[in-house]
Amino acid sequence: MSPGQKFRWALLAVAGLNVIGTIGYRFFEGWAWLDCLYMTFITLATIGFGEVHPLSPEGRIFTMVLFWTTTVVLALAISTAGQALLQSELLSTLGRKRRVFKDISKLRDHHIVCGAGRVGRHVIKEMEQRGAPFVVVESDEGRAEKLLEQGNLVLMGDATDEEVLQGAGVEYARSLVCCLPSDADNLYAVITARGLNPNIHIVARASEEAAISKMRKAGANKVVSPVIIGSQRIAVAALSPAVSDFIELVTKAEVLDLNIEQVEVSRDSILVGQKLKDSGIRQQYDVIIIAIKRSGGAMIFNPSGETEISAGDVLVAVGGLPELERLAGVANPASVSAKRHGR
Repeated sequence: MSPGQKFRWALLAVAGLNVIGTIGYRFFEGWAWLDCLYMTFITLATIGFGEVHPLSPEGRIFTMVLFWTTTVVLALAISTAGQALLQSELLSTLGRKRRVFKDISKLRDHHIVCGAGRVGRHVIKEMEQRGAPFVVVESDEGRAEKLLEQGNLVLMGDATDEEVLQGAGVEYARSLVCCLPSDADNLYAVITARGLNPNIHIVARASEEAAISKMRKAGANKVVSPVIIGSQRIAVAALSPAVSDFIELVTKAEVLDLNIEQVEVSRDSILVGQKLKDSGIRQQYDVIIIAIKRSGGAMIFNPSGETEISAGDVLVAVGGLPELERLAGVANPASVSAKRHGR
């Protein structure tokens, strides 16, 4: 019998005791029905106002039996009510966890954010604004619950644990961002993730300069130090205000309809083999190419019109979001088609 059923039976037993008590006092004492009901009520409620009328020896024995029976039934009712409430909460939590695991298992080419602290929260906000699919791994229950309430996919656990990262779909993820509180945790998360997925792009946060080289050696593709970047931005804002304003504009989509994105060029793209000046990127899509990263890793800044586009290139482009999406559709048609079909 479930706790809910037990609770219902306990309530029925209490109601039955009211009936039995009323009839019992009527039988043993011969009182009026209202007096019998009132005496039953104050006995069951353990109020202790005193006897309605003097009780006979039989009536006193009946009262004691009625009192102890009521005590047992009420204790059972309270216990089963607590069990029913706890079971309901557990089922709700388990159901939510199952839905989260199910949704995560469907993700491909997604991003994993490890840690939702001060830095992690801003990373999550940026990904939300860009509409990127992501999973958050957070060990703090309060933060995890808050993110779940906001509709995010959250896996509660230690991001340095292999099983937790596997649960977040690290084998199928596009990137992993390590924003854990300590450099040691971030370093261990980098090592763990790189061992599970040799091809994943890993971005790690480093608080100390000494940790930057260690994280790169451990497998991080990019190591970011908020302290160093923050100090550089402050210096630029002081020395070159116009440059600082431009950086702020291109990195904040909500400020201006201007975005800076990377666009990968696939083998089946019509752009392959074309010179930049003949590709129509500037004329047809109103997008500016500010850099090209070759498949071998070389970076060409401010490429000339004579620069030829090759398969595997990554175009660093500036423009409006709709225009960038159109360019991405031409540069990598298979990827865009897969996203539209939810693969």
